[in-house]
This record gives sequence, structure tokens and C-alpha cells, in this order.
Amino acid sequence: MPFCAPRRKRTAESGCLSEIYKPPDGRLTKEKLLGEGGTAAVFMGHHHRRGKVAVKMANITWDEESVCREVNFLLKFSRHRNIASYYGAYHHPAPNEESSEYLELVLEYCSGGSLYDLIDSTEGQSLKETWIGYVCREVLKALNHVHHHRAVHRDIKSPNVMLTKKGNIKLIDFGHCWDLDPQTGKCNEGDGTAHWMAPETFRRKDRKPEYDTKCDIWSLGITAIEMAEGKTPYADQKLVSDLIINNDPPRLKSRTWSQHFVSFLKSCLEKDPSQRWSAKELLQHPFIAELPPAKTIRAEIEEHLRAVQNRPAEQGLRVARWARKHLQRAREHLRGAREHIRGTMEHLWLRWAMEHLGQARKHLRGAMEHLRPRWAMEHLRPRWAMKHLRPCWAMEHLRRACDFCATETSAEQKEAQQMALEGFA
Repeated sequence: MPFCAPRRKRTAESGCLSEIYKPPDGRLTKEKLLGEGGTAAVFMGHHHRRGKVAVKMANITWDEESVCREVNFLLKFSRHRNIASYYGAYHHPAPNEESSEYLELVLEYCSGGSLYDLIDSTEGQSLKETWIGYVCREVLKALNHVHHHRAVHRDIKSPNVMLTKKGNIKLIDFGHCWDLDPQTGKCNEGDGTAHWMAPETFRRKDRKPEYDTKCDIWSLGITAIEMAEGKTPYADQKLVSDLIINNDPPRLKSRTWSQHFVSFLKSCLEKDPSQRWSAKELLQHPFIAELPPAKTIRAEIEEHLRAVQNRPAEQGLRVARWARKHLQRAREHLRGAREHIRGTMEHLWLRWAMEHLGQARKHLRGAMEHLRPRWAMEHLRPRWAMKHLRPCWAMEHLRRACDFCATETSAEQKEAQQMALEGFA
């Protein structure tokens, strides 16, 4: 059960938000920013009972009604295994009249990142067809649950599909979710993210949009193309509404995909919503029904996520080794400059020393950028790895540079001294 009640609609007589949602009072801390949208930012946080969580800062000042609606949908849907769990909310009052007040929505933290991140991690390559089918199947299960309760998500896209570290799929962001009209079974609110929107959801000059749950199926089809080709149709275009409305449905460019996948996309991307398959029907499509065991696919995705997360640490170690090499060369050249201080080679030695100090500083900066995240540092705990970044090691070479430069007064030596004193900040 969530640790707070759903928010009631506020009126002038019902009191302030602080009477309904209490401040966190140390029970919730926000850490790293994970993402930012139009009216909300999402942070990684820590809850005193739940541990690591995602914290969505929903701006009540800008759109209170939308925040209330999102909380109600989270309470209704978040117990489904393919929807990120909702744990509760805290009120964050505005510190002054010019600031906004927020509701801090506490959600399940998905450490595997978003589907968008997974697509990006392939560096221009497509996802495996079995991975695409697995993601589509898990999203369809979530959509079938939402649609069964006569609601429509309206913002299915790769950034709103999350992965846990074990490769489980979770649907997030119910800020655009809407109940269908009980009489007509339709929705008339035009909203969503343009590149993923179905043709019938766009506002027309002469009439309001009118659509049902099938709009989510179109968006899933576009997301499947994105997984297969690395980007959505018309990704290079900004104004896409006319293209989506007037052009034929998008199709896969490559002919290497299976007929089951091609057929699945055709079923998702029918321009006539009445011809488009439902979530329940698509779960029976051969492309979905004949997938390998989920356990096998999850294991492949888990291994891939682990390899992706190790990349920055491995790259950071390589950069750190380069930094050590340049520091060693700087030390050698500073030694040479000291030995030949009265000789004709003085300026040449100093120039070499300064060059390698600069290279060392640059590589150490790069190493620290790659090793900044806490999860990356966890890969560097072994003593053999940490020796590349021990501060005393770098400071020893800087101290030697300072010792040498402090006794000399030439312009080159002053410049070397300044570089040494700056260190690697």
C-alpha cells in the first residue's frame, strides 16, 4: 500500500495541500537528476523505508489538475507487474511567492534505464528481433490492463518504457493518461508526443480529435520501428502532423526482418483505428506468441545492460593509465631540467615537462568524468584499479614540479609553476 492517501481536489474550503500530503521531513532525499520534462523533473532518491527510489517532482502550480489525475491513475494501475510501482507522495511547499509548489511522487527505481537508452547503447545498430518482440509483449500486457479499465495512456514512447537491472519492462509516466468517455468510449483531448502519435489524435482545424485505446497501439508500432531502425519515422522532421495524417503508414526499410514482425507492425499501424488490432488481440499474434522463453531474453538483456554500465569504468581506467604515463614523463623531464639547469637544453626540458603536465591534467580530468557516477566507482574498488587515481600519487608529482619551479624565475619556469600549482582541479 502507498504510504499516503490519494490527493483530494483542493477547494478554498478544504484547506491547503500540507493538510493532505505531509512534507518528507528527512524521510526522502533526492540525489542525481535522471531526466526532465515539460512540467516535471525526475531524480534518483532514497526513501527511509523503500530504499532507492525515483522521485518525480510534479509542478502543482503549473498544472494541479494533471498531477491529481496522474496520482489517481498510479493508484489504480501501478500494482501491475509491467507498470512501475507507486509508493506515495510528499508535498513540497513553495519557499516564496515567486516559486512553485510540487508534489514529490515516489516511484519504483528502474536501474536498467529507459528503452531509449537501450536503443542508444547499440550505437546505431538495431535491437535483436526477439528483444523487440519481448518489449512489445510486456508493454502490451500493461496496455491491456489500462485499456481494460477504459483508460488510454496517450504517451507510449521509448523514454516511457523502463528496464530493471534484470531486464523486466515497466511502463511509466501517466501524466497524459485519460479516462474514456463512459457514453461514447472516446477521448477528445489532443495530447502526446508528436512523432509517436496516431493520425486520429491530432487536432484538426474543423474538429476536435476523437479516438480510443487504439491510439496506444499505433504508438507501440512506432516504438517497434524505433527499436528496429534506431529512430522513429520522420525523426529528422520537426513538424510531422501533416506527414503522419496524409502519408501511408510507415514500414520497415530493411527486408531482413521476419514476416511475423512485418505482419505485427502492419496490425499496429493501420490508419483506420477500426482495422487496427487491440492489445488483447496482439498478444495472440504469432510474433508475440512464438517468442523464446522470457527468461532467456531477459538474461541476454541483463548481460547487455551490465556490459553497457561497465563501459565508462573501463574507459576511465584507460584514461587514468594515460594520465599516469604523462605524469611519469613530466617527472622525468622535470628531473632532466633540474640536472641541466645551467645547460643549453634548459628551455627544451621545461617545454617537455610543461607539455606532459598539461597532458596529464587533461587525461585525469577525462578519467574523473568517466568515473564520477557512484555505480562506476563501484567497479574500481579493487586496489589494483584505485592505484591509478590515488590523490597522493598525483600530488607527489605536482610537489616535485613545484619544488623545481619555485627556485627559478624565467617566464617558462613561471608558467610551469602556475600549471603545477593549479593541479588537476
